Parts: sequence; structure tokens; C-alpha cells
Amino acid sequence: MSSIELVVFKLGEEEYGIEIGFAQEIIRIPKRITKMPDMPSYIEGVTDLRGRVIPIIDLKIKFGFEQTERSVDSRLLILDLENSLLGIIVDDVSEVIKIEEQAIERLSGEISGLNSNRIQGIARINERLILLLNGLKMKSELLMK
Repeated sequence: MSSIELVVFKLGEEEYGIEIGFAQEIIRIPKRITKMPDMPSYIEGVTDLRGRVIPIIDLKIKFGFEQTERSVDSRLLILDLENSLLGIIVDDVSEVIKIEEQAIERLSGEISGLNSNRIQGIARINERLILLLNGLKMKSELLMK
């Protein structure tokens, strides 16, 4: 039986997960984020992370969610996507979990057509549904459009 480890985070009340291999670290949102001209609204800007300039993406804006104030639980999840570092702002990082692959329902039919680049499946854990982000497609989804 094969399993995967996920970093689970929240955007509003919804739970998302990404394979732990894509997550480099979780930090507080930096006080200094430099705005960039002529960028899409979901690109918050760039910041310096130990000598590397990385783009900061607000996933709530990108996914079309209602904007809310950031809280003390808000975090910056640093992703390593094909050797490109990227920070995504999330409302909370709740846990790292190991789940069996058969607990993941792959998207099919009409649902998969809507988010084929973004969501690779839905993990069912008791009463929870965790939307699994497709780490391999995140770079093009977030930075190339």
C-alpha cells in the first residue's frame, strides 16, 4: 500500500494539501514585500529569503476567494517548484499528514475540466475533504499567466 505525505493548509474554511516534497518551509509573512509594477493582482510582490528574491502569490486572490484580513495564523508556504522558489500566502498551515493513495479520489468528467491544472484530486479523511494541489502544474499556473 503506497502513501503520500501532504502539507495541509487553509484558504478561508477550505482545506488544501500539497505533497510535502514541494514544500521547502513555512514562515511568517514578511513585513517587507516589494510591489512589482504591471503584475496580476494575485502577485503580491517579491521578498528576499536569505539572499534569494522570490515571488509572493496570494492564493485567495488567484482562486477568486473573498478577501479577508490576515491573522496571526497566516503563513507563507515556500514551495520549490522545479528549482524555482515561490511563496504562497495561506490562512493557516494546519498539519503534515500521511494518507493512503486509495483515500484520494481523482477528478473526472466535468469537475476535472474546470481545474485540470490546479487540482489533482480530493483526499477524504473521515469527514474532511482536502483538495490536492498539483505541484507539478503550480509553476505554470501561478507564474506564467
